[in-house]
Amino acid sequence: MVIDNPVHLLIKSIVLCCFISLPAVAEEDAIRIGNDPQLFVDDYLVASMENLQRVDQQAEKLNGGKPIFTGGKFYGTVLHDQGKFKMWWRHIDLSGYSYAESIDGINFETKAKISGIRYAGDVNLAVEIDPNSPTAASRYIAGFDAPGMAAGIAVSSDGINWTALNDGKRVTHRAADTYNQILWDPNARHYKLFTRTDFGSAGGNGEVRGHRVMTNPNPHDDPENWTLQKEWIFDKQGTSEIQRRQIYALTDWIYHGQHFALMNVYEHIDDFSEGGQSKLARHDKDIMNVYLGTSRDGVNWDDRLVYEQRPLIPRGGRGSFDNGMVIPASTIVTHANRHWIYYCGWNERHGNPQNQLERDSAIGVATIRLEGFRSIHAGAQEGVMTTRPFLVDGAQMHLNLSAKNGKVEAELLDVKGTPIPGFSGRQAAVLQGVDEVRVPVVWETPLQVLNGKPVVLRLKMKNSDVYALRIVK
Repeated sequence: MVIDNPVHLLIKSIVLCCFISLPAVAEEDAIRIGNDPQLFVDDYLVASMENLQRVDQQAEKLNGGKPIFTGGKFYGTVLHDQGKFKMWWRHIDLSGYSYAESIDGINFETKAKISGIRYAGDVNLAVEIDPNSPTAASRYIAGFDAPGMAAGIAVSSDGINWTALNDGKRVTHRAADTYNQILWDPNARHYKLFTRTDFGSAGGNGEVRGHRVMTNPNPHDDPENWTLQKEWIFDKQGTSEIQRRQIYALTDWIYHGQHFALMNVYEHIDDFSEGGQSKLARHDKDIMNVYLGTSRDGVNWDDRLVYEQRPLIPRGGRGSFDNGMVIPASTIVTHANRHWIYYCGWNERHGNPQNQLERDSAIGVATIRLEGFRSIHAGAQEGVMTTRPFLVDGAQMHLNLSAKNGKVEAELLDVKGTPIPGFSGRQAAVLQGVDEVRVPVVWETPLQVLNGKPVVLRLKMKNSDVYALRIVK
């Protein structure tokens, strides 16, 4: 069972012990989940839990933890599109980017050097497929490092030949030299632009790195029409926290309405107390880790894992290519029931102009179970999870769960918490001995008889993990 592997799981220490009964909820207040997967990464759909834990997973490195691509840097992107993996990678000399393809996600072949973008500063490129594109000529959209060390935007039909909007000029004020990501938010019906921003210097001891998100209804027609939604720094532990951690880059990946951030965090800034140059040693100061953040709006992020020091991809050990820094690609790939997270690994620390460190870079990849970033876990003692009321719209419910040596009983209640005949008690669906991302929940009564009606799902769990639910047509 998943919980038996301590390498890949990080268990949250808080156990929710008190069962909270559901108050009556009006039908019109029920959540309309439609047919999208509903991940249990937060409490959006969860009303109560008893004797259960939330479990966070780390991604598992592929290729034996070794690089899959050498000779280049990153601050780039990998997408799975048109039946293949597509990679945009950065040249070592910062002269620009090249485009590569792969069938298996491991072995890439470079196809072309991209054209049409004039870079400035430390090159970065974040590519997205734009589902709101007005024409086929702008099927791809990308943020890049425009002259003036600020965000530029470009579009392309093939990902190789690009046209820069705004005549190639920057579309915001200074945004620093890490990812400038633009993507369409289908729920909010606008584009979001994520960039780093700087909050001046730390008393003359270097820059203070922060982040911001801006919105624009249509950058294709008006690429400079950005409205600031929020900018922030890590400061929950007071003003001195800027020497403990700073946000280096943040990009957003939207999965069925849920926002996930790849948060690149610079830690123990300019602290070289662990010694001088070494490409072999694994240091813990002046390093960079990647953490997963979650959000419902793409503006306000749950950064708990940063403060709990639980990276999504662990840095490698002594002598590894990624022992010093891990910098993720701009987005997450979903393919073959896994989420793929590509990243650039460095074998030394960040350094600064006064303490320049030699280092090598290479690209690696790690994967995680489909929708498996966080689960609701039950041990040997039975636990109970109850959802908030949601509307049924389909013929069958699927659960993403692991219960190889356990059991999950699923029953449906009405909005008052009363068991629904045919779906509860002795007629509850029982799932055991399974570990699948789409396990059908089968009751004696067809689910579609409840279409259009609000229901509550109650799961009684033992030795199992549940990641998500989905109602399908």
